[in-house]
Amino acid sequence: MTFVNKLSKSFRWLRCSTLCAILFYMFFIGLILHSTSTRLQQQLKEQGSSSSSSSSSSSSVTQADKKVAPNVGRNGAQRWPNSLQELEQQQKHEAKLRSQPVANNLDAGIEYPQHPAEYKPPPQKVQSAAASNASKSPNQPETVILAASNVNEKQILAKAFKRADRNHDGILSIQEMGQYINHRIVEHIDEAIMNNVREFRRVDIGPADGLITWDEYHRFFLREHGMTEADIDEHDEIRHTALNRRAREDMMRDKARWSEAARTDLFTLTIDEYLSFRHPESSVSNLLELVDDLLRQFDQDGDDQLTLEEFSDLNVDDDDDLMRKSLISKTLVERREEFKRIIDKNHDGKADRGKLLNYVNPKTPRYALQEAATLFSLCDENKDELLTLKEMTDHAEIFLQSKMIDTANSFHTEF
Repeated sequence: MTFVNKLSKSFRWLRCSTLCAILFYMFFIGLILHSTSTRLQQQLKEQGSSSSSSSSSSSSVTQADKKVAPNVGRNGAQRWPNSLQELEQQQKHEAKLRSQPVANNLDAGIEYPQHPAEYKPPPQKVQSAAASNASKSPNQPETVILAASNVNEKQILAKAFKRADRNHDGILSIQEMGQYINHRIVEHIDEAIMNNVREFRRVDIGPADGLITWDEYHRFFLREHGMTEADIDEHDEIRHTALNRRAREDMMRDKARWSEAARTDLFTLTIDEYLSFRHPESSVSNLLELVDDLLRQFDQDGDDQLTLEEFSDLNVDDDDDLMRKSLISKTLVERREEFKRIIDKNHDGKADRGKLLNYVNPKTPRYALQEAATLFSLCDENKDELLTLKEMTDHAEIFLQSKMIDTANSFHTEF
């Protein structure tokens, strides 16, 4: 009996422990199911709110589409204009919408079926279609780019021609062109001097000690050409393979010009030397060197002044070519007239350094008139000493590289 009682007690304990374990697991599973159901309800609520917002946005898109395409019928199909006036109104409306920033680019999805008898796409559509067709054929992209470039060049020349034509008679004289070129030169030099301090501070950053090293300028040059700091660190300074041909040529030109501008120290530039380096036509020190060159060439008695005879002496006695003598004689007359009219302003018969400095200054009208005379000699086809817009566009390459259009690069190449 004792064994049976013990066995029954042990079975009773097992039943109780099993029942407790079952209850515990059921309670744990209930908690899991409750949390899962709560999460599902939250997700359903979020989906409901997102669906309502998407329906509202789709309705707003539909309204915007109606604004973009006003000629849409009730069934959603494209309705073609019934009159030429309505077509013009539609095109003006589309052009106005394209000029305004649209957040979702709503008009990008509208398709305009081709209908040559009644409808022509706007000019922007024609350009985009030409660009897409150009990507399919290898020869067309070059033609499209060249055509756009020619149109741009003609617009640039026409704009400059209109500004230079002061009396608005449709033709340019040498004086009109000279005055316009002089205005461009003065504007360029004043802007270069004004911006020199600002650019100097942008370059002088490692460290900002009032002196610019070649490494500082080199990194500035590469940043100006779109390179990141990481690319600059890995850049090959000898070959410059990461730059295009024009940028490599500019870099080589700057490298050669650096040694000429660095007068006090070969490895650094001061703020005035930096102006001479970047804009040699704007630097007073460069102009003084030009004055020294004139004195070395023409000052025969060494008094640091030029007389009329010294300035006009060209040493042609040993030349037996009569044609050359006649040309030089003509140049001699011009040089004497230039000395009297431009250099010797007080008519004392002498030109000191002050007069010569004013003579070589690019801001003087003489510089611009010489440029205008050169352009006329190259482009005035009928030799009537008047220039038309057609004569300019026929010689677009010459004018686009002149001081009349590209003042800065023309000066940098000359100096």
